[in-house]
Amino acid sequence: MRALVTGGTGFVGGALVRALVSGGVQVRVLARPTSQTEALETLGVEIVRGDILVRASIEAALAGCDTLFHAAALYDLWGLDEAELLATETEGTRNAMEAALAVGVAKVVYTSTAACIGEAKGQVATETTVHRGYFLSRYEKAKYAAEQVAFAYVEKGVPLICVQPAAIYGPGDRKPSGRFIINLLNGRVPALFPGWMSLVYIDDAARGHVLAAEKGQIGERYILAGTVGKLTELGRLICQLAGRWSPPTIPAPLAAPYALGGEALSRLTRRPPVLSWETYRLTTHGFRADGSRATEELGLTYTDQEEGLTRTIDWYWEQGLLRRRPACFRDP
Repeated sequence: MRALVTGGTGFVGGALVRALVSGGVQVRVLARPTSQTEALETLGVEIVRGDILVRASIEAALAGCDTLFHAAALYDLWGLDEAELLATETEGTRNAMEAALAVGVAKVVYTSTAACIGEAKGQVATETTVHRGYFLSRYEKAKYAAEQVAFAYVEKGVPLICVQPAAIYGPGDRKPSGRFIINLLNGRVPALFPGWMSLVYIDDAARGHVLAAEKGQIGERYILAGTVGKLTELGRLICQLAGRWSPPTIPAPLAAPYALGGEALSRLTRRPPVLSWETYRLTTHGFRADGSRATEELGLTYTDQEEGLTRTIDWYWEQGLLRRRPACFRDP
């Protein structure tokens, strides 16, 4: 396999690049001129400068490749400009699919998200779940639209396989999942509230992409989700592993004013809120996804949650992001 990865300088894309390189794959990364690529270059990865919003740059980067991993995306649940987010997701995806069609690659693995499946409240999402018809976040709306764009190209002959990761956590994560862990262990989360969350460890998400390219069926979706659990239990487990006291649990409606107020303050400070309104909506609605198909059809195994969280907490301590040494820390 000779693969082009878009989004290779990001959290997910970087892990994917490392997984591909460790498997002996020749990897090329499409990176913007301003992106830092030193870490990738040490892996022996070829860097091609370009932009997913410029179709010609994707086509040029794809020359000589047989597989495209389109993992480039904007991701957050706070502070993103909706128009920019929608343009990046839909136009970037359209350009990637057009380039794949023009070059004639053998496989395209598209990184979507389980958050855009749109399961109804109380339902566990599968690959065949019908969307509820409304969106809980701007991110969900943009990724849903982009996924529709991607699948429209299957009928045109693009050999598309779609992976839908749950909330990804692990060493290197500084986005919503990671911020929750850091804030929780630094005493910035005053209370937990009922909700549901599906998680997948970063290395498992990366392996899921590789296995999808190797074993996935064209035109199919594969959810990558290792655990589904209550937000309160997740918070207590994180605190237990780190040797911290867990915050009290309050009814979900009491957390709503905190989310709204925190977001209003963040618009002034330009710093992410501890709890964004979209995170509140997502978790109280319930973000539950079944990742068993990837195990059954692709052979993906999932990292034990306690082990994954321990590795993650250890990394945050090593990076100086935690105020006190966690109890679970293992010296290198």
